[in-house]
Amino acid sequence: MPVTAASIRLPGGRASNVLARQFVSTQLGAWNLRDPAGDALILACELVSNAVLHGGGAVAIRLARTGEGLRIEVTDRSPQPPSPRPADVDGGLGLGLVDDLSARWGVVPGRTGKVVWLECRLS
Repeated sequence: MPVTAASIRLPGGRASNVLARQFVSTQLGAWNLRDPAGDALILACELVSNAVLHGGGAVAIRLARTGEGLRIEVTDRSPQPPSPRPADVDGGLGLGLVDDLSARWGVVPGRTGKVVWLECRLS
């Protein structure tokens, strides 16, 4: 049976986005999923950036194949759900980008924080 999910823990800080990008790219290749516009990479990096910035430290990212593409889940230690900020505020475009590029997204409370998830369609 083929592997349909993978996850890693990230240390927090600037290295997390680089590691998340490599992880997503490697998994897409392993699963023969195409991301021609780079949406999955953009979305994963946005969720990881938000988790590192607002979640307080190390985060985890989990990828799962879906019928239409990919589900990305990022776990952090903060129980506070993400909230959109005005676009004119520095860094205020992230959730708008997530909303525009993903098929759907949401937040689930975790044991010690939260999981922000999204689904994106890929070929």
